[in-house]
Amino acid sequence: MASVVKRDLETRVRLMTGPRFSWAVLVILLACSMPSASSMQSGMQASGNMTRQSDGSLTDSSVEPDSLDPEKADRITKALETESFDTKDILATSGWVESAHLTDWLGPLAPVALSPFFGITCLSGLALWGPDWITDNAVLGAAGPLKNPMLFYAFLGLTVLTSVPRFTKVSKPFAQAVDRLETYSVIIILLVVKIMPSMNADDGGVTQIALAQMPVVQLGVVSFSVDTLLAIAMVINILVINSVKFFFEFLVWLTPIPFLDACFEVLNKTLCAGLMAIYAFSPTLATFINLLLLLVAAVVLRWISRRVRFYRTMVLDPILARFWQDFGTPKRPELIVFPKEGFGPFAAKSRLKLVRQSDGDGWELSEANWWRRQQSHIVAPKTLPKLYRGWVMHRVEVADSDGASCVLCFSRRYDAHLPKLAQELKLHFEDESTAAEGDRSQLAGEFA
Repeated sequence: MASVVKRDLETRVRLMTGPRFSWAVLVILLACSMPSASSMQSGMQASGNMTRQSDGSLTDSSVEPDSLDPEKADRITKALETESFDTKDILATSGWVESAHLTDWLGPLAPVALSPFFGITCLSGLALWGPDWITDNAVLGAAGPLKNPMLFYAFLGLTVLTSVPRFTKVSKPFAQAVDRLETYSVIIILLVVKIMPSMNADDGGVTQIALAQMPVVQLGVVSFSVDTLLAIAMVINILVINSVKFFFEFLVWLTPIPFLDACFEVLNKTLCAGLMAIYAFSPTLATFINLLLLLVAAVVLRWISRRVRFYRTMVLDPILARFWQDFGTPKRPELIVFPKEGFGPFAAKSRLKLVRQSDGDGWELSEANWWRRQQSHIVAPKTLPKLYRGWVMHRVEVADSDGASCVLCFSRRYDAHLPKLAQELKLHFEDESTAAEGDRSQLAGEFA
């Protein structure tokens, strides 16, 4: 019996260390290897049935020798006949699985992304006052900085300070303005929590040995340690889910219902607390929920990111231009615009740049992103784009050579220099007395 169990363990190691390594198999093995309260209790009961043989091996007296399926044993034996295993490889793989603590680190990322300061407050509270079976993991362990009352009360105060303004539509923009700052600060806190145990190790030699034996993943010519890849995955996980949450939070702010903002904030904090409770009882289940939310958020991320950037530009640009004069002064004759609908090769709400062509004949639209290959679309030279004022944003009506027309929205960043900028771009600028700014009926449709 003991030899068959050993062979089965070696088969699992071969699957993880061999050339046909599968990350999906690894995740399944990690999930199955996480101990639960019931499994630990059954393991303690089963230990009473173990008897020691004359050769020093342990056998389970409650299992009959004939209960093992002979066909399964034959398949395992044939699988092991082709390859030999080294004890060092087995120990290294087992040590890596135990030291990675994937579910401990990935489990709390969803609630932290939904409410960063409140998520860290919950983690610190669990680390301080949670029972031993909850705090026995890599995040909530005694070696981490979360087990500090000052950290708990500091983030509790930050939670109240950033949550109260979200209850009203008047003060909510100030809370949303520092939303990214809140997210980035919590990301830094989590990374510090991850690296602090290794920095505070008592035995420096042990730390060096652990770093030397840390598995390395080769990605082309670049190699990363598993801890580095896990840290990168944590950052991406939080940013993706937080971006989707911010989009729905902004849509709630745009609605005219007064108490909807407070209801959304209470629901967000309740969901965060519920996911953190699931993580306390089962990090594996919390990791599964986090990956499911991440998958859904990643599917709609590009669609949402374009709209988040559009809304932020329209709301924040006039505020920054009022307090920062240089920001509201155009450096060159161009406009950052967002098409209301798809236009040419560009999707709706894409961030584009409207300029005159180099030969001065017509206008050109191009992507205003320096990190991507820029696409361009020519506005028909025979058509004269018209610029109209609006309440929250302005717009330019253009058409291409195929006859397709489009409305390009842009912020009120350059309000003080708008007539001069329209003259430099040779746009037909509606006089302020006849501008659409006087028509309040268009206000509801500007953010559509």
